[in-house]
Amino acid sequence: MATGNSASRLAAILEQVRQQPKRAAIEVWMEIFGVPDRLGVLQSSADLARLVDQMEAEVRALPEDEDPDHLLAFLPQIRNVVDGLLYVGNVHMNHFVDQVTGEMIYSVGVCARALRRNGHSEPTLSEDSSNQLVEDVRSVIDAVVASDLPEDLKELLVDRLRGVEAALLSVRIGGYANVEKALDALTFGAVRATKPDSEERAQVGGWLSRLWGKLGEHAQGAEAIAATAASTAEVVKAITGG
Repeated sequence: MATGNSASRLAAILEQVRQQPKRAAIEVWMEIFGVPDRLGVLQSSADLARLVDQMEAEVRALPEDEDPDHLLAFLPQIRNVVDGLLYVGNVHMNHFVDQVTGEMIYSVGVCARALRRNGHSEPTLSEDSSNQLVEDVRSVIDAVVASDLPEDLKELLVDRLRGVEAALLSVRIGGYANVEKALDALTFGAVRATKPDSEERAQVGGWLSRLWGKLGEHAQGAEAIAATAASTAEVVKAITGG
């Protein structure tokens, strides 16, 4: 799919579940979510539940001629899959694989196409791109920590940068929009915390422009939307003097 939306992200995750070997579920879900332990699985499960809720809300808001009730025919079964993650440490992966049918994935794919027809599309980030962006964010965190900025400003920047890192690490569930929101929070927090024309504003502006520019380079699909990241980088540069 050229662009992402809530349903396309959910379909991709369900397809990955369906293709898994039948072994201990906790091990498989750690791989699917890219997390190191059971706590990470449970945290990602909450994100997945929110993704299902988002898809339902967006599909139910579609025009009546799209027949939202029909599009969401498999919603109860999907919720059963997600609910099963509460007991992921006690079950075999076939508990999930057997529930995720081809019909379920096809149904979610139809939801994705209906959403795109009605304007629900956003850029996507490949796994390689999101990993590279995580490294970029971590590099900026290191630079902030090593800088001579005031300690309270350092704490704010590192906290907001960690939010960007978390959004990138969960981009397969939360999507591009969450990454952009996290960068927005970083940008506007930094602008509020620094004075115009100050050295701090200029230094922080350089980092922010770099990150927004990198996001624009890596975003795929929905070219007109992806271009906003590049233009935002220019706005950030103008505001911060970076």
